[in-house]
Amino acid sequence: MMILSGRRSPYIFVFVLGESLLMMLGAVLAVYFRTGTTAEILTFRYSWYRLLLVPLVLQVAFYYSDLHNFRISRPFIWTVARVTQATAVGTLALAVLYYFLPRLLLGRGILFLSFITTTILVLMWRGIYGWALRQRFLASQLIIVGSGSLADSIIEELLSRSDNVYNVVGLLDMSGTGRRAGDDPGCEANLMPQWASLLRAELRNDAADLVGLARYLEADTVVVAMDEKRGRMPMAELLECRLLGIPILTGEDFYEQIAGRILAERIRPGWLVFSPGFTTSRMRRFTKRAMDISLSGLGLLLTAPITLLLALIIKMESKGPVIYSQERVGQDGKRFMAHKFRSMVADAEQRTGPVWSQEDDPRITKVGRIIRKVRLDEIPQMYNVIKGEMSFVGPRPERPLFVEQLTAELPFYNERHKVKPGITGWAQVCFPYGSSVGAALEKLNYDLYYIKHTSLSMDMMIILQTIKIVLFGGGGR
Repeated sequence: MMILSGRRSPYIFVFVLGESLLMMLGAVLAVYFRTGTTAEILTFRYSWYRLLLVPLVLQVAFYYSDLHNFRISRPFIWTVARVTQATAVGTLALAVLYYFLPRLLLGRGILFLSFITTTILVLMWRGIYGWALRQRFLASQLIIVGSGSLADSIIEELLSRSDNVYNVVGLLDMSGTGRRAGDDPGCEANLMPQWASLLRAELRNDAADLVGLARYLEADTVVVAMDEKRGRMPMAELLECRLLGIPILTGEDFYEQIAGRILAERIRPGWLVFSPGFTTSRMRRFTKRAMDISLSGLGLLLTAPITLLLALIIKMESKGPVIYSQERVGQDGKRFMAHKFRSMVADAEQRTGPVWSQEDDPRITKVGRIIRKVRLDEIPQMYNVIKGEMSFVGPRPERPLFVEQLTAELPFYNERHKVKPGITGWAQVCFPYGSSVGAALEKLNYDLYYIKHTSLSMDMMIILQTIKIVLFGGGGR
């Protein structure tokens, strides 16, 4: 199963800003082509707010058309089709806004011209940006010290992203072994020679070569990704590189930085103790609680008509209660009853006992399959949020039996209970559907990242991504 990285390219903000300016330029050119002058549109007193509205609406359409995602390489023809579609949707949205707010109108006959000019400018901009990414003009030169599972995970993550901003130019393998895959089933294969060939990177096996390699390759960063560091760390060489002004990062920190998740199976308690993050404050708790109450109250109010309709349909389709309540583990291990619209047949676990739910679970009703797909079954959980048992954003609450099992099998699993569980979360928007111990480990990696970096801006980003998933599918549960 392919795990999507949750971390976006650091250049995405600059890219979106440049694209937004081009969208405004497209509107200015449309005015010029239609009227022969730009005097009025460039007068701040009258028209700058009209120009700002254009990229604001279009970027929303672009976001929900997945046009801000450069992690996956796509053919340019896909970009042409999707940009044209998203620009058309955004232009239609602008037309609706102009109908209700005519003072925002740029001018008669300008909207269609703006659609054409903006589409052309955006496609040119995206073509140049994609070419720059492929040529690695924006990439930093990287040397990886070490071999094994951690180094392999870092390289796999870098290779999986088309928006990768790091270029691995050197590998230092001090394992002293040339094992290949299949040589010994009981030993982990050393993939460094294969990685070096694939990446076209310099491969060295002597720690004394590190400083010269860093100078020769003009390295910007050195990442220490050794599975076993005790007694093997080339401290003198790393210190010399650091004094030359080259940043030195641990493999665990670097992987977290590029992937948007933490490798729970790789970190140790000491890393958690000294790692930055995992901070909170009274203001953070207050703003998060205020946001929870506001969003849940508004959500319950807006979905009241849907709630009544769903209750009627669920009751008509199958016997059993409309609301299904189940014990879950919350913050600090406290148990509470989580509420959802019933999406399975009544007494679904009467014979089997507690079991993992599956994506195509035969116990799910026809109505349940629909409401689970668009997350309408989770509307009653907003009541749990108002009560303070849950938050709008946080790790998903799990059942006590599974918590005991996962705590025994997965490292640091109990740490996800340091915050309130949420209706949606970082793991849900980044990880595809999964219901196994392996999937639980991957979700834990994302949950630990969220707990470490939790902030109001991150919560808002997760909520926006959740809306996108509800509208167009994807994500986990």
